[in-house]
Amino acid sequence: MQTFTDTEGRLWNIKGTLGAFERVKTSCGVDMLDLPTTQSCLKQISDVFTLGRVLYVMCEEQANYRGLTPEQFADGFNADVLHAASEALIEEVIFFCRKDLRPALQMAFDKARAADRKMAETLQARIGSIGTEMDAAMDRYLTSTDSATSLPESSASTQASGRSAASSGPAKGSKRKSGTTPVAS
Repeated sequence: MQTFTDTEGRLWNIKGTLGAFERVKTSCGVDMLDLPTTQSCLKQISDVFTLGRVLYVMCEEQANYRGLTPEQFADGFNADVLHAASEALIEEVIFFCRKDLRPALQMAFDKARAADRKMAETLQARIGSIGTEMDAAMDRYLTSTDSATSLPESSASTQASGRSAASSGPAKGSKRKSGTTPVAS
C-alpha cells in the first residue's frame, strides 16, 4: 500500500487490488493494468483531471468515511500533491504486477523519475541564467538611460533666432504664405 498527504494534511492510502483497478477502469475508462504492456494509462493519467478522478476512485471509501464529496477531495490537491499521488499510484500498480515483471517496471519508473528530476534541475539552472541575463540587461539599460537623460550645457544647433535647425515651420522673414503647404517637385 502506498500513501500520500493532501494540502489539508490528510493521509490517503492507495491499495492496488483487482477490485480497485476494475472500479477505475469502469468509472474513468483508464486501465491501470496496461502499465506492463501498452502503458496507455500513463498518457491518460498525465491529464490532471483524469488523474484526479482515478485517485478519487482509488480513495473513495476513505473520502466517504471522512464525509468528503469528490469536489472536496479534489480541493485538497495542488501540483505537488498530484505529483506525489501519481508516483504512489504508479508504485502501487508496479507492486500489483507479476513478481517477474516488477524489477523491469521499477527500473523504468526509477529512470523516468531521474529524468524528471534532471529536467527540473536543468530548468532551474536555465531560469537562474535567464535571471542573471535580465539583471545585466537592466543594468545596461539603466546606465544608458542615465547618460541619455543628461542635457548638454549648450547646443551648437541653436540659431540666433532661438530656433533650432530641426524645428518645423518657416523662419522669420520667409516668403512662404501662411496657410499653404509646400509642394514637392
